[in-house]
Amino acid sequence: MTTDILIPYKTSLEIDNLFKDLGPIEKNIHISWKNKNILDLDYNIIKNGIFNLKHLNPDYNFEISDDNDIDAYLKCNLTESDYLLIQNKHIVEKTDLWRLFKVFNEGGIYMDIDRLCNISFSSILNNQTIKCVIPTYKDMDFSQDIMISCSKNPFHKKTIELNLQRRREGETRIVYLGPDTYLHAISELLLGFQIQRVENNIEYMTIMRDLIINSIYLTTTREDPPFNTILYNGPNILFDKDLFYEHQNVSHHSCQI
Repeated sequence: MTTDILIPYKTSLEIDNLFKDLGPIEKNIHISWKNKNILDLDYNIIKNGIFNLKHLNPDYNFEISDDNDIDAYLKCNLTESDYLLIQNKHIVEKTDLWRLFKVFNEGGIYMDIDRLCNISFSSILNNQTIKCVIPTYKDMDFSQDIMISCSKNPFHKKTIELNLQRRREGETRIVYLGPDTYLHAISELLLGFQIQRVENNIEYMTIMRDLIINSIYLTTTREDPPFNTILYNGPNILFDKDLFYEHQNVSHHSCQI
């Protein structure tokens, strides 16, 4: 039996009012990884990922931030007491918060290193009024591993505030502070209430996608990664993420608790 879905308290016009005074999406690309010298490595996720990302968008500033950069950036953007709450956390947890600050402060595009890319930004940003591209991961939540936005995005501001509030209250779960909090913040601004992150959120995600599509300043798409995303639509190439992580001596999945 289908549960009745509450009518959202927000309208596309109300959402537009949050973005109307913001500028266009800045031409910055933000990448994070422990090693900055990775663009020429012979792995599919590099050659068909961030390498393409850089070369398909030559007019964008391209920056790879390493672990030290991320830590220094957080230290500059957090109060001393908030920084102490994350100072000794795993880099995965730090990066989740860093990307929010980075895009909120500077605007542009953040993309996880294990995403593929064969589509230029000019292809998806052909509407000059668009100030935020916010794809969804299937019908579960909003894709947190890619952020395309102008600076001062209220979605990111709300997520940062909620993330820090929960840390101060003692929350330590990485996924809850990351993807869950991202969804909670955005759904609160779009719907007027927070929704939970579950595998099949189709009713709520459909309502939110409709609000976004009807907005002047926002756009979205339903992603099914790794081969059907906003920046990649192509063949199912060998996805050698695990080999690359092993080569880089990085254990990713064990950190997602």
